[in-house]
Amino acid sequence: MIDNYITLTDLQAEKLDLFYNLHLNATFNLTSIKDREQFYIKHLLDSIFFFKKHSPSFNTLCDIGSGGGFPGVVIAIFYPDAEIFLCESIRKKAEFLKFAARELSLDNIIVLNNRIEDLKTYKFDFFTARGVAKLLDILKKSWNVSHETSSWLMYKGENLPEELKVADQFIKKHYLEVEYERIEDPFCRSYCFIRRCG
Repeated sequence: MIDNYITLTDLQAEKLDLFYNLHLNATFNLTSIKDREQFYIKHLLDSIFFFKKHSPSFNTLCDIGSGGGFPGVVIAIFYPDAEIFLCESIRKKAEFLKFAARELSLDNIIVLNNRIEDLKTYKFDFFTARGVAKLLDILKKSWNVSHETSSWLMYKGENLPEELKVADQFIKKHYLEVEYERIEDPFCRSYCFIRRCG
């Protein structure tokens, strides 16, 4: 399965399997994908693929609109020494994330039942956003909790070039560096990596 693409420790494999089972047994629907192989490829591998390939460094990461825990919970499994903040405004999803963190013994997860734009007292090194909002909206809403060397990873689809055009003025105004890549196999994804340059 995903160990054909990335290397897993026994502990990581165990936690990913438990996370899959938590989704299967959830009392409300967090994802339409229930098939084990599809879940592993389209959710778990997609969540961590960029990190395994590029090894970004951070001490604090905020996953905006965490939903069912993709990519936030998966990142927390692979980065146990980093603080992973899961920002989720819908209460029942936030409660699921807290439950998952306890069940997986992920003490590095902090669940924030808030919208990113309502956070005032935080500063994050790294942001992730998968399946929530347009690129420009994410940058604008999280800007006040970023700092001079913060970075963003946006999980996007084929419409990424259009979203980048819409965000072009903001990107130029703030001297942001943008890199992106398209993955077609074993899943379809456009990863957009944006970095503040100080």
